[in-house]
Amino acid sequence: MKILLGHVYSEYSSNTNERIAAWMDRLRLGGIDIDSTCLSPTISQPVIYWPELDRKWQTSDVRLMKMYEMLARKMEQYDVFVNFNGINLHPEFVQELPGFRVYSCSDDPESSEILSKPVAWAYDLAMVGNIAQVEIYKDWGVKNARYWPLGYRFEDCDPSLTKDQILQGERDVDLVLLCERVTPWRRERLDKYSSAFPKGAFYGLGWPNGSLPEEERVNLFQRSKIGINFHNSTGPINFRTYYLPANGVLHICDNKRYLGHIFELGKEVVGFDTVEEAIELTHYYLSHDDERRQIAAAGWERAIRDYNEIAVFNSLIAAVYDTQKQLNSRSSQNAIILIHTKSWKRNIGQVIKYFFSVWNTLVLKFFKKE
Repeated sequence: MKILLGHVYSEYSSNTNERIAAWMDRLRLGGIDIDSTCLSPTISQPVIYWPELDRKWQTSDVRLMKMYEMLARKMEQYDVFVNFNGINLHPEFVQELPGFRVYSCSDDPESSEILSKPVAWAYDLAMVGNIAQVEIYKDWGVKNARYWPLGYRFEDCDPSLTKDQILQGERDVDLVLLCERVTPWRRERLDKYSSAFPKGAFYGLGWPNGSLPEEERVNLFQRSKIGINFHNSTGPINFRTYYLPANGVLHICDNKRYLGHIFELGKEVVGFDTVEEAIELTHYYLSHDDERRQIAAAGWERAIRDYNEIAVFNSLIAAVYDTQKQLNSRSSQNAIILIHTKSWKRNIGQVIKYFFSVWNTLVLKFFKKE
């Protein structure tokens, strides 16, 4: 199975291409036949949200059509296309794209109306990053929707960490949280929680400590006993869900109901529903170190086994095989013909507009003479 993964260009990250390339290399070393392509038509506008995407499609935007034609031609060499960020492809184009088409999005529900909901139905399979939203996709008319965990990235943990170190090693930081403290709804909960633990290691936009340098993250995690996790809304749907246990940290997370579908509650992670409950649980496990270590070690084993990069991507491949009962025979020529037809109509429209503008000018001149 040859896979082409489409990704966004980030103007905020100078090493985006390097990170994507390194990720592809690691997946290939893991036995996955995969390449990547950028789905951002321009650097200045890496993501085009609906309805602007629809407008650009209807008017046959030159840069968008050029990117679409390049993608259609590339797909002649691949079996599966994965829109990893769920961006920039109009559903009418997707329906003509050859191969098995996979939609992936991790921005639900905040961006659903302008990102995933208008387009996900056009794909053969939707791999949903937010486990709480899978059934919502089905309500939108997406026939095949499954949960696809983010997992943790290679650089998010130290692979030399052992279970014995988690069970017996010393950790001098009681509590860690790296996240923004700007969003009003989350900030209210964060302030209430952090006031109960003034010595906690809190970093990120909006915190007094500011942001932690990237190179110091893993070291801080592996010195920390407990990692708390708050979401803006539904979830769990962030990298913290996976990199905390991958570093031997006891993960205490909100969205308890769905957390239990990712890890085993009380054995691999600890879940809560309210801030008060989170405070109580944190105090409890800081006072019961043996229990903390046992859950942290079990969470680490689960994360290392099921949520590393290779395991996570293999879960997508398994979902493709499972839902790929019979591929429709689609040719890249269908997508290319669609693009050229739209461009032809656009050009004809421009000619007609020009003709009428000239005609109006001549008529006005004639009446002036009269």
